[in-house]
Amino acid sequence: MISALLPCLLLFFAYLQVQAEPVPLTWGPHRDLKAKPAEGGGIEITLLAGNPHFWTGLVPKSFEANRHLIFEMECFAPSGLDSATLRFRVADGSMVVAGTQKVPMSEAWQPWSFDLSQCPTKPAADHPEMRFHLALHGKANSVIRVRNFRVRERNSEEERLSAQHEQTRILRQNEAQQIRQQVEKAWPALITEVRVDQDQIHISGVARSEARIIGLPPERSMQEPCPMGGQVIEPDASGRFEVKLPRSDANTQRDHALWRWRLAEKAKPVWLSSAHWPDGTSSSLGGNLPRLKAPHPKGLGGIPPLHRADHEIFELGIHHVTLNLVLNALLRDQPAPGYERWPCEGRDYYASKAILQSTDATLRQVQARGILVSVILLVGNHRHADGRPHSSLTHPEAEARGIYAMPNLTTEATTRYYAAAIRLLAERYSGQPGTPGRISQWILHNEIDQAGTWTNMGDQPLERFLESYHRSARIVHHTARLFDRQARVFMSLTHHWTRQSAGRGTYVVRDMIEFFQQLSRAEGDFEWGIAYHPYPRDLRNPDAWLDQGVTDDFDTEYITPKNLQVLPAFLRQPRFQFQGHTRGILLSEQGFNTPTLSLEDQQRQAAGLVYVFDRMRSLPEIEAYHLHRYQDMPAGEGGLRLGLITETGQRKLAWEVYRELGSGSALEKEHARAAAALWQKSPKLPAAAGH
Repeated sequence: MISALLPCLLLFFAYLQVQAEPVPLTWGPHRDLKAKPAEGGGIEITLLAGNPHFWTGLVPKSFEANRHLIFEMECFAPSGLDSATLRFRVADGSMVVAGTQKVPMSEAWQPWSFDLSQCPTKPAADHPEMRFHLALHGKANSVIRVRNFRVRERNSEEERLSAQHEQTRILRQNEAQQIRQQVEKAWPALITEVRVDQDQIHISGVARSEARIIGLPPERSMQEPCPMGGQVIEPDASGRFEVKLPRSDANTQRDHALWRWRLAEKAKPVWLSSAHWPDGTSSSLGGNLPRLKAPHPKGLGGIPPLHRADHEIFELGIHHVTLNLVLNALLRDQPAPGYERWPCEGRDYYASKAILQSTDATLRQVQARGILVSVILLVGNHRHADGRPHSSLTHPEAEARGIYAMPNLTTEATTRYYAAAIRLLAERYSGQPGTPGRISQWILHNEIDQAGTWTNMGDQPLERFLESYHRSARIVHHTARLFDRQARVFMSLTHHWTRQSAGRGTYVVRDMIEFFQQLSRAEGDFEWGIAYHPYPRDLRNPDAWLDQGVTDDFDTEYITPKNLQVLPAFLRQPRFQFQGHTRGILLSEQGFNTPTLSLEDQQRQAAGLVYVFDRMRSLPEIEAYHLHRYQDMPAGEGGLRLGLITETGQRKLAWEVYRELGSGSALEKEHARAAAALWQKSPKLPAAAGH
């Protein structure tokens, strides 16, 4: 018995002998908060408006990134805070997000700790500016006391939790491998077409012998095992078959137009084919409206409510807008004040009267001017005091640090809830007579390559994240096309291309497009596009024509206005085309900063706008440029001033420049000459077209 325990005892005593001493940290610079010494030690912090945050002092040389895995401080927070986000410096000098955790209410000093090993990038222990950074999220005037900052080794309980985290990571990685195998496998049978009509689903395909056809609701992920059941099909002598199935489920009232279909062996739970989503609808569905096309790509992103015909935005001559809609604010699965009953597929949901009325009014105004509308579909990630999401629509694996989340497509109830929200929008804004207007372009969700912040689903392998995202896109596409056969969905991506941001929940944009097209083709291709965000490489510097480190090939780290042609060239490759055509591209969020409100900086912003539209002239695949933003919001965007007007409503030089873009006026040409003079600062810049 003793001999069996000896190895464990030796490891235990060795652990005690080599345990590293904790490394104390000091208070450092801070912003948007008041800090003063607290009685009895520590620092009392009062949150101010803006983005309250602080750094530690420089981390001592005794810090060992491989051993000191726990950042810890003590908090006294009688009211608590919504959360705190921890960042640290990495080898290239940038700060990366380690994660976000709630700061719970505490009426005595309590530890607040974070395991740094959860982040794939290690802190740069030997960097001369190595610091930790904490952003505090809570109401203005909230008060919290902090003390005893340090980094230390894990204790035994933290080791146990780390092992659980590693076990979850391995399970997710195994599922990711299964998903890729499903996508890449050559199957012996094939479903060739799925078509939806008023009452039936028409399915045709090829099989060597009798098989079962199984309907898969959208909450079923592609790697799940094959069940028994389904309907037996009997191929003819050539191996072909056709079958008609009811569109509506008699028991659940679910619409099979959002399902995919798959072949399995007749007597065994073994898949014979990949799944296949609907390819299209009959002429009785989807209306007969033409695809909308605008005479110019000029647009605005994230517009405010436009309830008046005399709103100054209409002076700009824009042809495109985006609307942000948070789906779990729009629709609830339980009654609430201000919400009205909205039945869907045999279940009751509750729609926000205020959101619908505001959206109706805005769409009427833009529809009257022929402005094309793209909607950005978001899922809120707000939390209760105990950390649970407010809404069941938030993905259960989403972390609290995400501003928005992946929709919860893990259960029947939540998937039906999501589909109901999409159906409400698609039906109400189909553009048919009697509707307030038309939404024909659907952007999902926001900057998915920066998922940890903008579409959080937890720390996921690429394949597992995109498989869920693909099902979300399919729900939107197939629902929207029931009411508008021209509707399209778009992937939202940042200007990072082959460069992956540090930290958890980030992906390589090029890899995402590659695997998403594999998923799409494996389960029956559909008409998706790209909603790209080509900011300048440095969001604070408007001189995009001087961007360094961007190249004209598919291996460039970034796609910015300077090398914008790379994106359409990449999508022109045959493997990405849909029915022989290059997929649509929206530039759905980007802009140029004014570092200050000086005339010189306003001229730089204006020159950036002229520059990017000049680059777009030879890129017909780019359908829209949604400028971010209409009005400066430095307090909410880290000091950036990307708007055409200031936060106090004063028009900047960019207002006039943007208004004239596309007009052909003498003033437009004058602004173009002024912009070209600034571009000449770059000796490598090719001559601009038309100047």
